[in-house]
Amino acid sequence: MKRPEYYQTRVPPIDRPDGRTASPEIITLRAATRALRLHLDSLPVDYNSGLGPDRFLAGISFNFARQRYGCAESLIGSGMGGVVLGAISRSVLVDGLMWRWIAADPSIRRPLLLGNLLRERSGICDSADKSGVSIANLPRWLMPIPLVADLEGVATWWDNAQMPDADSLLEDFLNTAGDPLSASSDDPMHLLDAAGLRGAVLVLAFACHGNFLGLQSCLTEDGQPGHDLRDVYEALFMHTAAVGALTVLHGTAATVPELWPRDVPQEQFMQEAIARGREVAEAARPIHRLIAPRPRRYNAQIARTSESRDQLNPQALLAPKHATPFGGDLQPTIDAAERFWVRSLATPVTEEHFAGQVLLHEVLNYGGAYSNLEATLATYDKDGSGPISVFAARMLLEEAARLRWRFSATENEFADRATQYFDEFRYRRNKTIKLLSGNGVPRTHAERRFELPSRVLSPPPKPPTKNRRPIPTTAAMIYEFGVATQPREPGWLRVAYSLLSQVTHATPLGALHTIHFASRDSLETNVLTPELVALALDVTCMASAYLIGHSTLILTDIGHDGIEFRDQLRREASRVHAAARLVHGLG
Repeated sequence: MKRPEYYQTRVPPIDRPDGRTASPEIITLRAATRALRLHLDSLPVDYNSGLGPDRFLAGISFNFARQRYGCAESLIGSGMGGVVLGAISRSVLVDGLMWRWIAADPSIRRPLLLGNLLRERSGICDSADKSGVSIANLPRWLMPIPLVADLEGVATWWDNAQMPDADSLLEDFLNTAGDPLSASSDDPMHLLDAAGLRGAVLVLAFACHGNFLGLQSCLTEDGQPGHDLRDVYEALFMHTAAVGALTVLHGTAATVPELWPRDVPQEQFMQEAIARGREVAEAARPIHRLIAPRPRRYNAQIARTSESRDQLNPQALLAPKHATPFGGDLQPTIDAAERFWVRSLATPVTEEHFAGQVLLHEVLNYGGAYSNLEATLATYDKDGSGPISVFAARMLLEEAARLRWRFSATENEFADRATQYFDEFRYRRNKTIKLLSGNGVPRTHAERRFELPSRVLSPPPKPPTKNRRPIPTTAAMIYEFGVATQPREPGWLRVAYSLLSQVTHATPLGALHTIHFASRDSLETNVLTPELVALALDVTCMASAYLIGHSTLILTDIGHDGIEFRDQLRREASRVHAAARLVHGLG
């Protein structure tokens, strides 16, 4: 796949596709992250659906975690998808916190996976009902693996308590992290100290999104805007991803010990895994510097379950007869998406358009959209890398909805809405610095997250407006984006967002969409379901058409070439949607 001319200015690659010269510290880190990946990949994963649905879900969870860790590691230095790497890291880290909690009481907490699975199914059905969207192949979305009939979903699963949320799981960890006497030496989560983990979670909350603040993590001295991660972010992302993957390994091994491969000595494998993870941590800490010389003590609440107050949507209950194999044809969607990619390369934007005073947010929007578009188109059909396309598609949809909200204002509202938009990121920046420094990280190290390259001319950051107004919720903006771009079926994008989120949030349903039974005795892993591939391609093309088309208009001063290019992209995206909806079934 060729890049637009604007991206053809790289020097020849040295040891990574981005063509940038890595520091010795980064090279050491990359060697450590690769060594851990190779070690994790060497563990064979056995599946036994006859042990029961909760054990089966637990058994596939480590493979899903190491797959996402491998996806993150493969993006290092690739020259695309920098913020996608951050989103994947956050997903694996939160997954690790959950499995740490489950492993503390497996017999009681493992069955909660079934309630979680049923709630995710019910939530998808609710979203479709509220949005007025029909899902033609709903059973395929809710039960994508027909040969595992035990996962059809029964009403009694609904009675299971809900698992704690991510914030509660973090607090649960922090209860022991601050006390060296209670810290287990074999708990991988302790490879991130308390301040580092709390800081990592907050940084990841903004840095793993394709918004104005998150994309600043992809502003380097020598790379392409929106494409190449700064060293401090690469180190933090891979540190947290490594800890998350190791914790899922540790937690699932304790939760379903009967599924450990008999020919692999468990203690030896775990010890080497922890040693590899420690090498990652030791290489990453001096780069990201989220270390507290004097960490504070925590007195947080213990993570607890909660009862569900929602009503079960009856459509979420399935029977084995509802499970059907895929019978569609994905190729027309693939062909249309590839044509969209080729059309996107014919951009009228050249280096000359970046020679003057170009607004930073437009440069980041343009570069970030191309970066995430390429991340999807380069990975959707690659074994083991498919989840990258799902993360990128979801991120593009979020940012397209934000951009549409901002620029849909009337002339009288435009200035106020711009202030509201940038206040959001000023607030997040200040909150992050304050929390990091309040947890023992030196303020200079906290502020280092937000330093811009010397080539970026930008005024000093100013505080958010007093009594600022938060921007609308992501769900609200996505619905309005659907109304504006798909007036005949405006709600389908909200349902699409919910479906993509199953993978990015590492739900049991998301894990089921990354495996495939060739036969009852043959299970293929790291393969996305056709419905998920079609949805990722559809959303990616639609959202990137809006983002790239908008920035092209701005950068070409709303010239004829820019208008024609934008309209061509939207037509190609419509063709992708027409083909994809026959596969993913939405609308």
